Amino acid sequence: MVLNHLTSAILTFVLTFSASFLFSQQVQDDFSKEHYCNKAHASRHMFNPKLRTNALTENYDLKYYRFEWEIDPAVYGIKGTATPYFKVLESGFDVIHFDFSSDLKIDSIMWRGQKLSFSQPAAFQLTINFPTLLNKGSIDSISITYQGVPPSGGFGSFIQSSHAGEPSLWTLSEPFGSQDWWPCKNGLDDKIDSIDVIVTTAEKYRAASNGSLISEKSVAGGFKKFHWKHRYAIAPYLVAISVTNYTAYTDDVLLSDGTVMPMVNYVYPENLAEAKVGTADNVRVLQYFDSMFVDYPFKKEKYGHAQFGWGGGMEHQTMSFVINFGWGLLAHELAHQWFGDYVTCGDWEDIWLNEGFATYLEGLSRERFQSKSDWYNWKSGKVGSIVSNPGGSVKVDEPTNIGRIFSGRLSYNKGSYVLHMLRWKLGDEHFFKAIRNYLHDKSFNYALTSDLKSHLEAASGQDLDEFFRDWYEGQGYPTYQIKWDQESDRLLVQLDQTSSHPSVSFF
Repeated sequence: MVLNHLTSAILTFVLTFSASFLFSQQVQDDFSKEHYCNKAHASRHMFNPKLRTNALTENYDLKYYRFEWEIDPAVYGIKGTATPYFKVLESGFDVIHFDFSSDLKIDSIMWRGQKLSFSQPAAFQLTINFPTLLNKGSIDSISITYQGVPPSGGFGSFIQSSHAGEPSLWTLSEPFGSQDWWPCKNGLDDKIDSIDVIVTTAEKYRAASNGSLISEKSVAGGFKKFHWKHRYAIAPYLVAISVTNYTAYTDDVLLSDGTVMPMVNYVYPENLAEAKVGTADNVRVLQYFDSMFVDYPFKKEKYGHAQFGWGGGMEHQTMSFVINFGWGLLAHELAHQWFGDYVTCGDWEDIWLNEGFATYLEGLSRERFQSKSDWYNWKSGKVGSIVSNPGGSVKVDEPTNIGRIFSGRLSYNKGSYVLHMLRWKLGDEHFFKAIRNYLHDKSFNYALTSDLKSHLEAASGQDLDEFFRDWYEGQGYPTYQIKWDQESDRLLVQLDQTSSHPSVSFF
């Protein structure tokens, strides 16, 4: 075989990939193992396999929610009112359904000044009856007042804990946990256009949530009321609150269009010094992502962090909840504001559109700001994780299995490396153009892998059917054996490939 330009490129790729295999066993990234394990563990407690999508909730479109909650972080429980505004999508509409735990006691449901009848025929189903038909296309609202103890076990969607002797209460609803503590549509088919979150708690505490803090005022009885306003479309599992004795500070972020936006940080007082170092670094990463892809999606409001007690992070829209302020964790959760929040996976089998991208962008932040060895070590660590088992696809083949959805090896690491290979295959110009087009096209909406693939093909002019069959749907990875022989000015190369899994015969 003559060593031409194509052969040279293949050989370089193979040698680089093989070197990564050899080195990878020595490398671990700084947050991922605990993050992956805890995310899967937490979600498992709130899983209801019937709720990938609830067909009963498909006949209306959520437009707005007003949440008013009373929270004492020292007490595991919630009390308040949720007021959803909705648009009727079908004729003959006289019943509305929500996903909502029957563990919580409903005090009343009000509509136009009158109480409505309701039932809870299943553990996570709320059925509300209207006394008359609502017109198709009309927008209406109801107010659901409730209280009680949300279901939980170990970790869950609604958690009461402590730090340094102080009580803390926070939520983490991905993927199915919103129904545990507020009446919602729990699928990946309807984003709420906007929300207001109003939390009343004891004077000594602060309440963190989505959007901009428009008021913080004392009220009678030694309490304080926090009003957060969010005017961007949001997936239900990204609605969140966290309450404890936070210390708050703000970093200013100069964005690429000249906007100065606040990075609002609610941190445990005992971790203030550590937090200030980490968030200052994260300002640079936010500026980098803002210039690389599309503008930061929520720049009219904020980005921020709220510290919580779970071993990892969660990308709640405009305010990520984090256990600490390490580079990798903060970069990963920040990346989700584009990939996961601005554009959200439309099915849990496509979770890599959230987690693979966030993992890869964490890597890109290391490529941009850290040393070449840090970037190389990051890549090597991902490859080492991927090849630690011969099987497994990026596509989630069991989308009702929480551990499989949040597989660190497959959804996060292999997903990130599929993106890295696409970047190599298409070139930076076409790859990043496709990603920007994908973000614009699916902005504030849900997306599937087919949407991403279409944009990659359109930008590059390449047919990626085989690539996605092998690397997204297929399992495993290739192993290469290279033999060569030099005869005068000719180099003969023999490249043999074996696959770790029979689902792909040749990569």
